[in-house]
Amino acid sequence: MDPAKRLAQAVGAWLQFEFACNRSELFNERCMSASIASGLYAIYGEEVRSEYLHPILGPLKSGPGRRPEVDFAVISKYPEIDCVLESKWIGVAGVRVEDIMWDLFRLELIANQTQAAAFFLLAGRRRHLESFFHSKAFLGRRTVAGKHRTILKMHPAPRLRVAGALEERKELFRKLLAQYQDLSFPTLLSTSVGYAYPQICPMFQHQAWVWQVHAPPGTPRFFPRNHKFYSTGSSPLT
Repeated sequence: MDPAKRLAQAVGAWLQFEFACNRSELFNERCMSASIASGLYAIYGEEVRSEYLHPILGPLKSGPGRRPEVDFAVISKYPEIDCVLESKWIGVAGVRVEDIMWDLFRLELIANQTQAAAFFLLAGRRRHLESFFHSKAFLGRRTVAGKHRTILKMHPAPRLRVAGALEERKELFRKLLAQYQDLSFPTLLSTSVGYAYPQICPMFQHQAWVWQVHAPPGTPRFFPRNHKFYSTGSSPLT
């Protein structure tokens, strides 16, 4: 079975169970940890770690403060990484597009440099998810073909442009890439089409969505320092 589908089913089924037991008021990002870890172990049969040091961004951090981590990592033989996963919970206040986009960049960096499978999971009450999926920040403007180049892929649409981003997203990407002028990022961000579980769900109940973040061989990459819009004129990492 497709691992993204299996992860969505594991978390979505757990949400349905907890909802049926009248425990939905406890729902948040952290409460999904056990179901995510169980789903990952069922797929890979290897050690699952939480809050694992990001193998690319972590070593770049110096000085005080916590070093960048990923929410979950599957480790078969240290330091080899089989899989990484970032998760977000969407509540009444919604979720910030920039936080999701940065998770996708962080996952792509790992997928590109380590060949690990990378997944992004978004869960919450269906009406909150639908509101986010129909927001202007998520959709962007329509392409010539009449489709939206959404932040997360909802149908077999073109890959998300980074180097040649839509005008309304350039400032978002510039802020995210400002501190990483000397890291290479993909010109096009590639993910699978999102899978939701349960697919048929009342608006007041909960869903889990999962996307796999890909790093296809041959995808052109760029350094923000060399991009006419994303360059800050300095290289903080050198």
